[in-house]
Amino acid sequence: MQELRYLRDKIKSPGPAPFVTHATYPVEEGHADLWVYEIFSGVHLMVTDFVCETCFEEGMEQDVVCIHHCVKGRFECVFDCRNYVYMGEGDTALNSMLRPPIGASFPLRYYLGSTISLIPEECDGIPEFSAFGINARGIFEKYSLAKHCRLFRRNEATERIYQEIYDSLHDPQLPFLRLKLLELLYYFQNRQTVLEENRDYIPKSVTEKIKHVKEHLLEDTEKRPGLRELACEHGLSLTQLKTGFKQIYGETPYAYLKRYKMHRAAALLTETDKKVGDIAQESGYQNASKFADAFRDVMGITPLQYRNKKENR
Repeated sequence: MQELRYLRDKIKSPGPAPFVTHATYPVEEGHADLWVYEIFSGVHLMVTDFVCETCFEEGMEQDVVCIHHCVKGRFECVFDCRNYVYMGEGDTALNSMLRPPIGASFPLRYYLGSTISLIPEECDGIPEFSAFGINARGIFEKYSLAKHCRLFRRNEATERIYQEIYDSLHDPQLPFLRLKLLELLYYFQNRQTVLEENRDYIPKSVTEKIKHVKEHLLEDTEKRPGLRELACEHGLSLTQLKTGFKQIYGETPYAYLKRYKMHRAAALLTETDKKVGDIAQESGYQNASKFADAFRDVMGITPLQYRNKKENR
């Protein structure tokens, strides 16, 4: 049985069931954890929990078909030197590791999702695949994975199946997971109606400029520069800035800045004894009431409730 190349040389430990393995990727900051479920010989479900900027590795070429699903966060992939593609919450992507990305990262510094990996030569001998007419090579050919990575927007039919899978993982049962994966694979191979494909690729030059805009926003969070001014300063049109920023980070520039400031304020509430009013001013709010409203919008509770909740743990 082939080993998945991107699991080689990783720190592994037993999972909550005999068919589950926990693996850890080495990262400079944060953590990168995978739970690998061996569903059939040559068929794995990998649930990923990454809190880091990237865990990309080169040299991962292998005859493996991958189906990715994003639960939370954003996933940036680069498949050539010109264009970037982004997965958001609920999106699904298919690619072949014969044509792996040349770069990958997590723009929000966290990513929760899953990957179904199929080794075609081993899948041919699975009786359940034959019974349902599932063929890994057929999926590879249907979506032209030799040339393309296919990214599809959130789909209610597949989302329901994925949610049933995730809900079952607190007490994983192999027969149930086999049934759900067969259902997903049957859907991808035999669905006649074309899924809504996301073709919103962003040129590398535009991506780099928008990332500079993000850094500009975070340099001085007390200021709120105009978007038109930022766009002009970085050689972008206003439309390029608005649409590109949302593709990369999943929200508008001001919504991103607000979320960043509230998470930083949350850290100050739990790690320091600073008064809420002082933290409000550091976050760019002269009015403590408006700061409390903004904090509740992002965190779901008021600053004092957040501080008390953490202190009582």
